[in-house]
Formats: sequence, C-alpha cells, structure tokens
Amino acid sequence: MPVINPNPALLPKPFSRALVAHLQQGSDPVIQALFAPIIPHDYAWVLDEFIQALDTNRWATSVTAGGGPTAFAYSAVRGGVLQGITGTTDNDAVAINLVQTFLDPADNPFMLIRWRANAVTGFSFEVGFSDPKTDEALPGVTDVDTPTVANGVTDIVAIHMDTDQTDTTAYLVGDGTTGAATRTLIEDGAGTDFTPTANTWQTYVIGVRANLGFINVWDGRRYVGRFGVTNGPDSGVLIRPYALFRTRNTVSKTIDVDCIGFGWERNQDN
Repeated sequence: MPVINPNPALLPKPFSRALVAHLQQGSDPVIQALFAPIIPHDYAWVLDEFIQALDTNRWATSVTAGGGPTAFAYSAVRGGVLQGITGTTDNDAVAINLVQTFLDPADNPFMLIRWRANAVTGFSFEVGFSDPKTDEALPGVTDVDTPTVANGVTDIVAIHMDTDQTDTTAYLVGDGTTGAATRTLIEDGAGTDFTPTANTWQTYVIGVRANLGFINVWDGRRYVGRFGVTNGPDSGVLIRPYALFRTRNTVSKTIDVDCIGFGWERNQDN
C-alpha cells in the first residue's frame, strides 16, 4: 500500500474549513464549528488559561474607586485562576476586559468564559462584548428591567443579572448603534428563570453577528440552554470581550475566572 505523508504542507488548504468539510464527507456547519480553534485558515482563536501573572498587554482589570475591591490577579489554586474580590462596600465591582478593541461583528466573533462566585445573593454580573466603556468598572447595561445601555456604550451583547433590579434573574441584552436595546429571559428547560449556582463553574459561549447576539449557558455540568436577542452590535463598530462582577450588598463576593477564549472568522474572500 502507498504511504500517505501526513505533512500538512502537502494538503490543499491545510487547517481550513474546506478540508474539514472534505474529511467529514459533507459540510455540516455545526461540526465545522467544533474545529474552529484548530483551523486557522478560516478562524482566529485565542485562549487564556490564566496559569501565570496576568498579561497586562492583553487584559486590563478594573475596580471601583475607594479601595474596597481587589483587582483580578493570578491565584495558584487548583488549575490556576484569576481571582478578584468585590469587597464589602455596596456596589463595589471588579472587572476584566481585553485591552485591544478590534473585533467586527461582520466577522462573527465569539467568546468562551468559565467563572464562579462564592455567593450569588446581593450580586450582579455582566459578561459579553461591547465597545469600550467610559468606566470599565461599571456595567454597560444600566437598567435590565426596561433594557437601557449607557456608560459610553453604543453596541453590546451581554448576559446581565442584577439582584437590585425588579427582574433579578439573568437576561441576554443586546443593542447596536441602530435599533433599540432588547432582552431575552434566560430560563432552563423547565421554565425556571436562571440564576447561577454559587461555587459552581459557569460556562458561557457568547456569539455575535451583525445586529444579533447568542449565548449557550451551562451551570456546572447542567446545560441551561441557548438564547438569542434580535439586536446587537453593528458591523463597523469594533467590540471586545469583558466580564464584570459586583456586590449589591455589604457581603464580599470572591470571583474566580478559569479561562477566557475568543475568536472570529478571518476577513477574507474565500
């Protein structure tokens, strides 16, 4: 039998979506999407496992003024995490965001994050994509009941929860330069409104298309579901991933971030 040389240099379009489609004898886009981190011909993918000191050329961490919170920093716990602490002052927050803002919704960016909080009562969080904020230690969604976007943000898709609001469970909120802010309730298959479970890894995969936003939510190993909003960041407005956590009472919240990954489809004609 002839010997097949596995050198990728001898393959047409190595590490590409086209090669994946050929190998699977079809073009199922769901299967192709699973290969996104390893087909750089079509996708870019960055994953930070946070196993050492925070790379400040890539990530910025912010806290509210007053000295209460502790900014995200490497913590040598099992698996390695970034750890931030809100402090005990009501409304204090700790946040992290990508320093560079270069993702265009036209390139269908997406992000993965794993995080947990030691307590979720008297608590607010916001995780997703937006253009840069005026104050990175404040959310972009300033009212989730009647969804309102402010703090210098015009384009956003984020999962947002705030126990100080009338609606205290999690929503996916989207807004763009065009259109009005909108929200979708996140609930599990039994119709129960979703809030994260304390001390349990939350895994979110958030995606953006021009004027649209999507999320898949896991609470520990339990799959909560997939949700979307009918407005989101506009093509041509550059966005970046971020995450923000704050206490809404006088009990400190400790936040561990296990990893953040983000990717996008390469801007090319074929």
